[in-house]
Amino acid sequence: MTAPARPAVDPGAALDAVDRHLDEFVDRLRDLCRLRSRRQEPAAMAAAARFVADELRRWGGTADIVEWEHSYPYVLGEIDGGPRRLLHFLHYDVEIEPTGDDSAWTSPPYAAEIRHGRLFARGVADDKGALMSRIHAVAAWRLAGLTPPVTSVFLVEGKRRLDSPGLPSFVRRHADRLASDGTLWENSWSDALGRPLLKLGEKGLLYLTLSVRTLNRDLTSQNAALLPSASHRLVAALASLHDPDGRVRVPGFYADVRPVTPQERRLLDQIEFDGEFLRRRSGVTGFVGGVDDRAAAVVARTVPTLTIAGVETGDNRPDVTLGLPAQATAKVEIRLVAGQRPERILRSIEEHLREHGFADVRVEVVASNAPNATDHRDPFVALVADAARRAYGREPVIEPYTTWVGNQAVLGDRPIVGIGVSRADSGFDGPDENIRIDDYRSGVRHVVEIMAAMAAGGARRRTDDEGAPR
Repeated sequence: MTAPARPAVDPGAALDAVDRHLDEFVDRLRDLCRLRSRRQEPAAMAAAARFVADELRRWGGTADIVEWEHSYPYVLGEIDGGPRRLLHFLHYDVEIEPTGDDSAWTSPPYAAEIRHGRLFARGVADDKGALMSRIHAVAAWRLAGLTPPVTSVFLVEGKRRLDSPGLPSFVRRHADRLASDGTLWENSWSDALGRPLLKLGEKGLLYLTLSVRTLNRDLTSQNAALLPSASHRLVAALASLHDPDGRVRVPGFYADVRPVTPQERRLLDQIEFDGEFLRRRSGVTGFVGGVDDRAAAVVARTVPTLTIAGVETGDNRPDVTLGLPAQATAKVEIRLVAGQRPERILRSIEEHLREHGFADVRVEVVASNAPNATDHRDPFVALVADAARRAYGREPVIEPYTTWVGNQAVLGDRPIVGIGVSRADSGFDGPDENIRIDDYRSGVRHVVEIMAAMAAGGARRRTDDEGAPR
């Protein structure tokens, strides 16, 4: 283990305050978790935004609730401290795809019950626990009678859609207020060995609908020998996109993928991957291409994918139906990795369809976000890693690529590191989502340590002469 360096400012009093006030912090987290901030419930979303704003003001900050296009209100807040600025990028909605069934929970998903040292609630792991841990880290300095060593800026979104279509325009409009020396992203956890994961990247997303119409209206299938079927047409177009083994056949699809460096490969080799858990959960005996668990950990993070997410056509009633579909539509999800650009992939798909005789298949963009990657050599990454050693007493795992998709590229002019308060077994996408109270404490302490270390400018960005982040 690398010996932790001394932080620029002594965080001892603030760390003591975390321990003294942990029960109070957890109670406030439970209060937020009791709000059903699901995207289908505007009143609950508004209540969650007000709660976050009030919590920021409670600890001496300012907070604006900003209505914005294609989104629920943003909470844009700031708690003054030292001259360096730390941006916290988070969200207050709790929607996960798929959401699962509330009846499968041991306790109601919004009861926020504590059992056996864990807090159970929908959204506590993604993302309310991380959100409140950042606010409570600032609170710890205040409760210790100290001015926080850095100024904390909060960008908290309430997503109407996973791809946050309103975020780019919001960031452009509020660029001055969002200026920072580094950003802490929300989505990370500790692995089964208790090692905190520092996530440095996010896959991009290109979400498309492919549709085709071959007839004016659905007709009886007695004319199937004479008339073209939209379902047959679309299925053939979709089949042209993939080889049988799942490799994407679109020319140029992999051309811009940034090669994994030897240093990144060594970091990826440190990531724990429970292949047996994934196989058991998904009901399969092996992975596509026959890759083993070690290779699977790398492939899942570094290989772009094209997934047929859904197909709609014809009469799907549970009966014998004798119809010839006039129209067919498919959803196609493309996860992009570092080096790829959504607009170039879109052009490649459109050209591929034309060249294969499917010019009549209409392609529409539903969502588009570029991938993002913070260089693992950035000084801010080293600072966050060293703070993790002090907070957790464990060597952190730096994850240069992740499996997640998102929108952090709109903030990609600064280093972004994902840290969190949950575990790999927190159940983000299923019943009984939870975090450990001890992990919440460690997560708050981690942010306190980061703030202390930033105070003296320890995370200065490289100049071009030093080897700028890629």
